[in-house]
Amino acid sequence: MSPLKSRHWEIASAALAALREHDLSPVPQLFHVWFVYFADENPDIVRAIDLSRQENGTIDDKNLLALYDRFILHRQTTEFLRQGMESFADVIEHSEQSIAAVTSELTVYHKVLDETDAVLRRDGKPMELLGAVARHTRRVQKTVSGLAGQLQTYHQQISHLQTELHKARQASFTDGLTRISNRLHFEQILTDLCTVVDRDSGSDSQPFCLMMIDLDQFKQINDRHGHRIGDEILVLIAGILKSGIKGGDTVARYGGDEFVILVPQTTLDEALFLAEDLGNRVRTRDIRAKPSGTSFGHMTISVGIAEYHGNEGGPSLIDRADNALYRAKQAGRDQHCIALPYDGGVPVS
Repeated sequence: MSPLKSRHWEIASAALAALREHDLSPVPQLFHVWFVYFADENPDIVRAIDLSRQENGTIDDKNLLALYDRFILHRQTTEFLRQGMESFADVIEHSEQSIAAVTSELTVYHKVLDETDAVLRRDGKPMELLGAVARHTRRVQKTVSGLAGQLQTYHQQISHLQTELHKARQASFTDGLTRISNRLHFEQILTDLCTVVDRDSGSDSQPFCLMMIDLDQFKQINDRHGHRIGDEILVLIAGILKSGIKGGDTVARYGGDEFVILVPQTTLDEALFLAEDLGNRVRTRDIRAKPSGTSFGHMTISVGIAEYHGNEGGPSLIDRADNALYRAKQAGRDQHCIALPYDGGVPVS
């Protein structure tokens, strides 16, 4: 069994065990929430469940369903509606083209009938049938024109809906606390980058690097000052990281106090320079609470850096960067480490 499949089975087993432990209904929605929790795919779900378990010792069906509706169903519904609207818009666009073509043909047809009717009347040979056809043609033309107007209205409404759905989709890609990209968005961008590099492997494909970033001793801050102050610090650190990257880079909250940065078209040496710069930015920033201005001193970050190897795949790149991050923390924190080279398998730190 592959490591990825093995990992999925472990998460599924943990989710089922949680359902039994908390005496919850064995329904797909609750299982999905626990699966996301144990996979650490959504920091908001992890935080909500952890807080509930700390305060109440358990979590009930109602709270889990609320998490499902808020963080899982919304995202799936948004994606489904987006795809549906795109397909519907294509239908409307093609329908408009067809209606325009029919309207043009009917206009020509109507003109020909009118001219023929005029000639017949002038020659004293009116044809009631021809007149009736002309009248019916006018009615059809009016109907088609009305339909074209309705389709134009529908098209405008769909454009508005597509705009709103785009906003909703962007929201589903944004971390609710820090307002930077979330793990879902990061994984999608990583997959796209890997696909491009793998496709162009052996030619002039551009390198890219992944940085895994962890806040040093963050748990102590949460324990000493509470989660509200911890949240403020996460927002501040996210802002520092975002201000230190260039336009094409992506910074995302990966889970809890862990962040990731994807830097396309960047060599390992350039990524090392960026890691050092970000470390300095965080280290020299005085951490203060917004309401009171109370200083909490300075924080540091540990960073693991890996450069993508063609056909390696995203999961392997993440593993290598994560192992490098672990070595940076083991070496004393407040530093960065380079990932071990990719050797076609799972690297050992």
